[in-house]
This record gives sequence, structure tokens and C-alpha cells, in this order.
Amino acid sequence: MTSAQILEANAMELDIFDHHLRICSIAKHAIPDVTHCLVKLAFLKQASCKFFSFTETCDDYTLVVDEQGFTELPQNDSMKIMGDVWVPLRMSSSAFTPSEAVGITKIARSLIIPLADAGISVYCLSTYQTDFVLVKEVDINRVIECLPCSVQVFRESSGEHVSVSSGGQAGASGDSMGVTGVNPSGALSPRSITHKFSALQNKLYIASINPDSLHLIALQLIENMFYSSSFGELDENQERFFSLSLVKGDVSIVLDSHSLSRFAPNTLFVSDESWRMVKIGDSTDDLGFDECGIVAQMSDPIADGHISEYYISTFYSDHMFIPESATEDVLQLLINRQKSCNQQVNTR
Repeated sequence: MTSAQILEANAMELDIFDHHLRICSIAKHAIPDVTHCLVKLAFLKQASCKFFSFTETCDDYTLVVDEQGFTELPQNDSMKIMGDVWVPLRMSSSAFTPSEAVGITKIARSLIIPLADAGISVYCLSTYQTDFVLVKEVDINRVIECLPCSVQVFRESSGEHVSVSSGGQAGASGDSMGVTGVNPSGALSPRSITHKFSALQNKLYIASINPDSLHLIALQLIENMFYSSSFGELDENQERFFSLSLVKGDVSIVLDSHSLSRFAPNTLFVSDESWRMVKIGDSTDDLGFDECGIVAQMSDPIADGHISEYYISTFYSDHMFIPESATEDVLQLLINRQKSCNQQVNTR
């Protein structure tokens, strides 16, 4: 195979979608104030909102909506709104095969790590069918410039995806090493993990349904979204997590086994694999929207291990989902990375 054929086989495409998104946090006690509006945005076909993501954690309800949806939200003191406008990206490649790791792992080297190295903050939203990486609208040109030249960039305009010139670095590669610099001995320094993380005991599933059948499960979804307090207490070392995303015909649901049991058998398309959640940060350890590199810190060692990973960011914390069967391997990779970085700090 010639060099040109190799580049073509590994060519990657980045789609920049024409959505202008806002990220909001709704206080737990205030959900009744916005329930009617959220039901309308999520379930009424005539609703103008085309990008809708709702996630409940123990800290809050996080909402990601486009401008049309945002204008319909009631504004009150119980809702915090991130000031920046965000734009969703999606990377794909014909080089990926079904046998490879899926989720954020497959784009860690080609997108997540280059953005972190360029100092660009990201907000990740994995769904049943794809992985969206949100960046601030003001950073779009920097995103294009920092990507390797092997990435072909398309920008959505009036429903059409138009190729745009890439500022790709000729010397850059889609196989970035994920390092932060060179230590005094001349060796490359691994990316350190700066925030606390914890592996929870929840067994989670990633599910979907045909959008035309969404109305058939609307009541169960509403129950999970707004009445989770009636579900009873969780077991030790478990935390409430439920996420519903409706984007471009992709219905994606992340839910635990208890919530899944509320749906009739064979109603949902459910992933064969069950997933464990690793939580990064919380309301007392605010990750912040201006800090960059958090996703890269966590995903870098997982990509090294070729283990599948889904990732959902929220207003106060991040959540990494790993195959239940690989839990111990993932935790060992993360712990080893922490130890390695700590040892290098101590020897400098």
C-alpha cells in the first residue's frame, strides 16, 4: 500500500454542526418549575428544539439545548446558565472496525488530546450512536487549526456539510502521544490526572429507540426524568444517574438496571454490555468550564489500554462509562497513571 493509500484509508472527518448550544444547571428542588417546558421540548413533535440533552445526577439536572429550546426555558434563580455558546463536533473515520474499542476511546488520539494540548476546553456527550464533543463557539477556528492535516473538516451550513480549509499541522499525526512535555531526563511526561475520581457500583445500560416510537415510552421517560425520588434509596456506593438525549434522530438513554426495569421487555434497543460509572469531580470540586484537559487526562490511559469508553459531562462533574467486565483493568490503568505522574513530580 502506498503512502497516499495509507492516508486515504485512515482519513478522518470532523463535522461541525450548525447548533448553538447552551448548558444549564437546574437545582434539584426546582425541577417542578421547568417540568412542563422540558416535556414540551423533549416530546412534542412541533417543538423547535433540535438538540436536547437532559441528565440527572445527585448534584443537579444538567440541560443542553439549542437556541430555540433555550428561549423557551423559564429564567429564575434556581437555574445556572453557562455564559458561553457551544458548538457540537463529531469525528468519524472509515478506518474504524466493529472489533475496535468504541466511544471516546476511538477519537482520543485524533481529537480529544490535540484539543487539550491546544488549551481548548471540551464538553463531551456520548450517545447510543455517536460521540459529540462540544467546544466554545469562539474556539472553532482554533479547533480547525490544531487538528492534524489528515482530518478533513466539514461545516454544516443551511443543512449542507461544506468542506472547509484545515489549518492542520503538516507534522501532526492522528496518533498523538498524549503527553504534556519533556522532563529533565529527556523522557516524555505522561498526562497527569488532576481531579479526584471514584468508581461507583451502579450497573448502567446505554439504550435507544426508534424516534417514531418515542411516544410509546413517554410516560416511563417522564417518570425517570422527574420522579426518581419515588424509586427508593440506592445501594451503598451508588449514585443517581439518568440521561436522555434527542439529537438529529438519535434517541439515547443511559439508565441503571432499576430504571430499565420500568420499561416493558423488548421496548428499547439496549447495549449488550453493562457499564460501570467512574465519576470525576462533584459540586464541591467544581471542574469548571474554562479548565481544559480533564477528558484527555482520563481518556489517555484508557485509549492506551484499547478499552471502550463513553463519556458524559455535566454542569458540576464528568462521568466516564467503562465496560463492567473491564472495571478492574481501567481502575488499574488510572491508578498506574497517577503513580507514574506522582513519581516524576517527586524526582524533579
